[in-house]
Amino acid sequence: MAVFHIWFGRVSGGVDVFFVISGFLITGSLYREIQRSQTLDVIAFWARIAKRIAPLAYLVLALTLGAAIVWMPHSRQTGFLNEIVYSAFHLENLKLMMNSVDYLAREEAPSPVQQFWALSVQVQFYAVWPFVLLAIALAARRFRMGGAAYMAALVAVFVASLAYSIIETTRDPSPTYFNTLARVWEFALGGILAIALPRLSVPPKLRVLAGWVGLAMVVSCGFLLPASASFPGYVALWPTVGAALVLISGGSGSRFGADRLLSSKPLVALGEISFSFYLWHWPVLIFFMILRGHTGVGPLGGLFVIAVAIAGAYCTNRWVEQPILHSSLGTARKWHVHAMGMGLAIPVLMVALTWMLVNQAAESRQQEALARLAQEYPGGASPMSLATAVKPGIPVYPTTAAVKGKHANRCQQNLREPAVTTCVYGIETNARKTIALVGGSHSEHWLPALEKLAFEHEWRIVAVTKSGCPFAADTKNNPSCLQWNEDVQDTILQLRPDAVFTTSTRRGALRFDRPTESVPTGYREQWKRLARNNIRVVAVRDTPRMKDDVLECVQRNADDIAKCALPRDILFYDVDPATTLNPRPDNVSFIDLTDRFCDEQLCPPVGGNVLIYRDAHHMTIEYSRTLASPLGERMRHVRPDLFSINVQERAGSPQSMAGVP
Repeated sequence: MAVFHIWFGRVSGGVDVFFVISGFLITGSLYREIQRSQTLDVIAFWARIAKRIAPLAYLVLALTLGAAIVWMPHSRQTGFLNEIVYSAFHLENLKLMMNSVDYLAREEAPSPVQQFWALSVQVQFYAVWPFVLLAIALAARRFRMGGAAYMAALVAVFVASLAYSIIETTRDPSPTYFNTLARVWEFALGGILAIALPRLSVPPKLRVLAGWVGLAMVVSCGFLLPASASFPGYVALWPTVGAALVLISGGSGSRFGADRLLSSKPLVALGEISFSFYLWHWPVLIFFMILRGHTGVGPLGGLFVIAVAIAGAYCTNRWVEQPILHSSLGTARKWHVHAMGMGLAIPVLMVALTWMLVNQAAESRQQEALARLAQEYPGGASPMSLATAVKPGIPVYPTTAAVKGKHANRCQQNLREPAVTTCVYGIETNARKTIALVGGSHSEHWLPALEKLAFEHEWRIVAVTKSGCPFAADTKNNPSCLQWNEDVQDTILQLRPDAVFTTSTRRGALRFDRPTESVPTGYREQWKRLARNNIRVVAVRDTPRMKDDVLECVQRNADDIAKCALPRDILFYDVDPATTLNPRPDNVSFIDLTDRFCDEQLCPPVGGNVLIYRDAHHMTIEYSRTLASPLGERMRHVRPDLFSINVQERAGSPQSMAGVP
């Protein structure tokens, strides 16, 4: 699993295998206890789990927190500290689900505690599963069904959860990956085996065959399944069925069996530290990349990460995990174990929350001071020049931490919901013109510039935007986005705006050999549909896509911003692809503001002392506002009908953006 995390960035299926094995062990243990005593001591069960998990989990959290104090870039601290808190409460999977729905949050670099999502799912399973088995035991006694009740119930849980997992993974795989309900079937599969295997007589030869087939399925998962495969869903059947076959092979008695290999001393030793290694390897990997300033590790770097993680796992297993497991803690009073867990969690939470409050106070003071200076910052008002991108000795506005997760449109629709939502900006009543801002986040980040123009020229801006969903007729099989695009056409027809403002080009992942910008067919299809209804479009060329660590680079190189710039010729073609369309759409006017993001050779992340990007490819609200003047000039050139002859600015209004670039 670590190999795929470190070198290949693929899903290995290791977590799925772990969940099956957990379901097998825990269900078997609880089932035998019910058979012996007709009930369960849930508090004692939770104490055993806490004794196994809490010391190591909170130690790794504490060590990660300490490493972050030394090495974590300021721009990533807020997100990291939030995840520390969620991880401490075993809710990291829920935090990652929320991040996966929030388009801006999902763009953030992974935190050093992201691996705690799997432990969170496991703990949530442990919290509920005893009550599931108690309910089954009650039903079994009432209806005199015996073991059949357990099998029937667990099969029902397996089928229901797997069906839910397949449906939700197809609908929206990113949050479903971390969803406990979409993972329960994996635990249930292990539970079914725990109850069924003692009743089955599997021939030794069949056990041998099952073992090798299962082991091959588990090991090959990361190699055979494509990186685009969406977990869990039906794809996760490959590693989980493999794990089930390996469990079936246990006790084959054959010297040629896979179980003999798996019970060898080296693999048993690795198994002893597997939990520790899982918790260790991820923060070591993340901090290694932070210190090197790269998003990859390379062959030798990967070996170094694995070596450090194994050493840390061995030490913590030998001197923390095993001594506590074999101690008398909790033998007399179970609540002592729970008290230990709370005692370990509280210092981690106190440090994280204190650090968070200190950062918030410092950020607030810094932003207030910068806001006063920023009145003189030109931002994108003038063409980009690397020489004047940052004036020496003057801080960049806003700070890299202040821009994280900020939407300009308060009604921006999320990734999952297809419903069209709208918000009105600028002049809400008696406006001279109405402009509909339509598309995904790359349309939405132009809203601050348009809003500033709206108060100058008496426009009403109706924002109709959806995260990750451009204004296109084809959206790569995203059902929510497809439905939204259909409904947006109806919204625009009802609105009858004087212009639809959207993006004209789209770019793919950053390449270092050539630009990836194009005018998608889906864009042109939407423009044609508007043309049939006599609706005109103003389309702006898409903004650059920088490196993922652009904010960290700005923080490290504030005095030499050229180190964070990218060559213009890998981001943009010499000619805007939209202007070479043949036939050219009659109802679309194209605008190109590339000169406000790049000079003739380079594209820096700061312009006129204003930070351009809030992540790798979204503009900050502050920089967008500074583009109001050049955007207005280009719009006036292509659509003079939108502008009044005598402009009366609404001086003194809060919306006039006085004092803000």
